[in-house]
Amino acid sequence: MFERVADLFRHTEGLRVRRLAVVAAHDEFVIDAVAMAAERGLVEPILIGRLAEIADLACRFRLKKPFEIIDEPDDEAAVRRGIDLVNAGRADILMKGLVDTKVLLKGVVNSEWGIKDAPLLSHVGMVSVPLVGRVLFATDGAMNIAPSVGEKVLLIENAVKLARALGYERPKVGLVAAVEKVNPKIPSTVDADEVKRFYADKSDPGFDVDGPFAIDNLVSAASVRHKGLSGPVAGAADILVFPNLDGGNIFYKTAVFLAGADAAGLVIGAKVPIVLTSRADAPETKLNSIALAVVYDHGLSDSRH
Repeated sequence: MFERVADLFRHTEGLRVRRLAVVAAHDEFVIDAVAMAAERGLVEPILIGRLAEIADLACRFRLKKPFEIIDEPDDEAAVRRGIDLVNAGRADILMKGLVDTKVLLKGVVNSEWGIKDAPLLSHVGMVSVPLVGRVLFATDGAMNIAPSVGEKVLLIENAVKLARALGYERPKVGLVAAVEKVNPKIPSTVDADEVKRFYADKSDPGFDVDGPFAIDNLVSAASVRHKGLSGPVAGAADILVFPNLDGGNIFYKTAVFLAGADAAGLVIGAKVPIVLTSRADAPETKLNSIALAVVYDHGLSDSRH
């Protein structure tokens, strides 16, 4: 179990350097984060975008060699170049720079040359809040707007895949709602109950899933005791599955901007991890996300052998 997002860096020690393809890399915060990651020996960058701007930023932030710059000022063409690098086995991680998320993901899911590798792409955020003694994985606050019950199952599968690659043997998955009881007037509780019953009808999936739960009853043992709740997920959730993008996004940004959480985030469901952070995210969050991608990719490699 990770206590803090910063624990990621301990898990990167001794791992091979990953090749990081950054699409539209002509961005100050992006190059700052990439330079920090390269200095730590995490990645060798391939920077795609406006050559002169990237070269200036690389010099300004003292980007450690080796790195490569590919001059491609057009966003769609830059996305294609990055994805081609992945398909050619020349990049282990894809990262969003100063390009619209829709443009990047349109390329990722392209039926001819894209790199989508699962039924659903989803974003998983990783946060460590000072008041909680473990990291929390939150999905989905960036991509899937109003997931159906079936799509929530796929969100869980992606998040569990990430957690397992990070060493969680039996992740605990909590289905977030406003209350703990099923209420037909609150769709999130109805969906949570359906998801729980879906897994109850299956053989042991290798993780625990329960809900609906208000968020306090997923993170606070005291709240669980007070309400008389039970089960392996109550008060001890690793993964929080939000009912919609609004809920996940509000949680993630509240944790970072109001509660001082450290954060990282990845898109799961492609051939390689995709570092997709907000333009407003600090370089440190982008660095954390690169480290998460490195540890995740290593865990996937271990599971393949």
